[in-house]
Amino acid sequence: MPASDGVRIIEIDDVIPRLYQDQIEAEATSDKMAWFFNRESARRVEVGTRYGGFSHVAYRFDEQNPSFSPLTALLLPLLYSFCDKAGVPFKSLLRIRLGLFTQNTAGGPYHNPHVDFYLPHYNALYYVNDSDGDTFVFDETYDQVSLERSLEYTRDSKFTLARRISPKKGRMIGFDGKHYHASMHPVESSHRIAIAFSFV
Repeated sequence: MPASDGVRIIEIDDVIPRLYQDQIEAEATSDKMAWFFNRESARRVEVGTRYGGFSHVAYRFDEQNPSFSPLTALLLPLLYSFCDKAGVPFKSLLRIRLGLFTQNTAGGPYHNPHVDFYLPHYNALYYVNDSDGDTFVFDETYDQVSLERSLEYTRDSKFTLARRISPKKGRMIGFDGKHYHASMHPVESSHRIAIAFSFV
């Protein structure tokens, strides 16, 4: 599904069967799930306003010592299903990261725009539960706006919106990872959980 200026965003509802969706939600909301607090959910560099949230890294690529969590095996078939239905090639996994935001009525229109990796990769985002707290994908890429310049773009609200996608349980979106993007806290729902896959 194309967005403005050639940003191609693929969106698939019910990318996996309902029972599988329910199992992922049950695992992510279990009292055994390990969530870790981040003062700034999207950036490692200080921008000004911080948007805190919780995360769980289910997989991180490292040639010497890749890290896995008990969720890795549960989530990989989800990614494979998306790639198959979307016609997106898959060679190697970089990271699987779950993100949790709780209800927050204060704050800006969206969190700090970022890219997950400053190298060629693809992003796929799966929504674990029905909630508000949209995803924003911007026209700008890291080829056009470097990490250093992105701080200025964020502070001065220079990023231009290509598309805004609402969370829905079972929905998965994908786009070229070079595009800056942002999440937001839910205002009406108690929580928003999404799973970000980065791969080549």
